Amino acid sequence: MTKLDATPPSLTYPLSSHFNREPVNCLIVLFPAEAIDYPNQTRRIWEIASLSGRNVVLLSLCSDDYAENQLRRQLITQAAMIGDGHICAEVRIEHGNDWIRHVNNIYRAGDVIACYAGQRVGLRQKPLHEALRSQFDAPIYILATDQPIKKSKPKLMLNVAFWAGALAIIAGFLWLEVRVVQLPQDWAHSLLVYLSVFAEIGILLFWNSIFT
Repeated sequence: MTKLDATPPSLTYPLSSHFNREPVNCLIVLFPAEAIDYPNQTRRIWEIASLSGRNVVLLSLCSDDYAENQLRRQLITQAAMIGDGHICAEVRIEHGNDWIRHVNNIYRAGDVIACYAGQRVGLRQKPLHEALRSQFDAPIYILATDQPIKKSKPKLMLNVAFWAGALAIIAGFLWLEVRVVQLPQDWAHSLLVYLSVFAEIGILLFWNSIFT
């Protein structure tokens, strides 16, 4: 956790929410849609960017149109507080819940990533900073918050869909493997057994990646 206490810069000009990466390294900040305004973190984001000479990308995920409008206003205000004559702050809001995929779409070698403490991803609710460290060779800043981030309500239908699909895949391959066992015991039989096992594992991993 990095604690920075520099005085925040004065407001200079409003910034557009259009996203246009310049050929310069950036600080990518993953802003949770459930978060309230954290003025202290705005100062810390500015100082991290200022000390490293990086522009700032405020990235957030949202699936609700009404909530997106409110979130966009909040991020544009935060971007205006961060931006000065030396730092350009941009806003990007994407749909979905896959932080890793959306970060990967904009990440470039040399970028720095920051996320808020308490952010979690996937059905297992893995800490976001751990998921980022396993996927990106980049410094990861964890921004502390005075209040815990409100957790979104459990998506019951999403969980039901995941487990229903996973059980269907397992049942389907179990049926296939039973049929394969009944075939003559030769090299083709062994090949089919191995292929079915690898195919089952691959499809389960793909299915899991859709929900993480």
